[in-house]
Amino acid sequence: MDQYIKDLSYVIQNGDMENTYKMVWIRSIVETCCLDPKTREIHFDTLSKKIFGYYWNQTIYFDLEQSPNPKKRPGIYQLVCEEINKFRNQHGSKPEWFSKIESKITIPEKKISTILSKDVCWRFLKVGNESYDLYELDKEKRTVTLKNSRLISEYSDLLFDIINYRWIQKLEEFNNSPRISKKVKGTEREDVKRGNLKKFQKYLDLENPEQICFISNQPIKKNKLSIDHVIPWSYLYSDNLWNLVYVDKDKNSSKGNKIPSESTIKKLVERNKKLSKLIDQKNFKDKNTEDLELSIERDWVKYFWVGCKG
Repeated sequence: MDQYIKDLSYVIQNGDMENTYKMVWIRSIVETCCLDPKTREIHFDTLSKKIFGYYWNQTIYFDLEQSPNPKKRPGIYQLVCEEINKFRNQHGSKPEWFSKIESKITIPEKKISTILSKDVCWRFLKVGNESYDLYELDKEKRTVTLKNSRLISEYSDLLFDIINYRWIQKLEEFNNSPRISKKVKGTEREDVKRGNLKKFQKYLDLENPEQICFISNQPIKKNKLSIDHVIPWSYLYSDNLWNLVYVDKDKNSSKGNKIPSESTIKKLVERNKKLSKLIDQKNFKDKNTEDLELSIERDWVKYFWVGCKG
């Protein structure tokens, strides 16, 4: 392997990281080289747009924190969160990929570019007391000139793997959230798919044959029936019988990704116990029913609820 790629890999793996800035910085550079292996000079504004997109996708789908203190978020991440809040106020809570909505939002490229210039571009090159000669910087013009963009493009698959591994490590420090690796891969490819929940109806009907709304305790009209995740799907990133209930569509859409109250969690725990007994009586045995039994045995509802709150 060329020494340049060895040095770049070493810096990615061993540089100090207070937040995820360094990983989005180098990822945006590698992606730019993939798109144009002949590129040498890259303006920070070009990288800013890509970085905004990375944070947008991870945040709007999974609310992944990019630093250890949610009350003191890094400036770039704050800018993304502000735009997401504006988008939700105008277009609703349904998450949308950055590539689909970038024309509908304001991307603060200049502000991000300023942060990259002050805090990120030069820090990335340092590991301990040593600084690596991987690129040249012109902070006044806000450009980075690469030593070997062709090699970066050639080894991009390896570099992306190293970047993602380090990024996931930091996200696991900052987030008490399951399946972070899967979430990162899904947002990277813009390929996050929700499963079809209709297959769970045969179980839910056992305990709730009249299809009473879990939120309002009122009967649900046939055209308003929906199956909902009590603990938000964006946190669990999975469909589990022990976390699914019947809800009126209108109540479901208004609830969004709100963290459920303690009384709601207690209600779900009791529902699961009742559902488990009914399943035993019917002698159902499959992956979903076994998952339900395990959730009761290990108290997953309360465990994941506490994690979600954190």
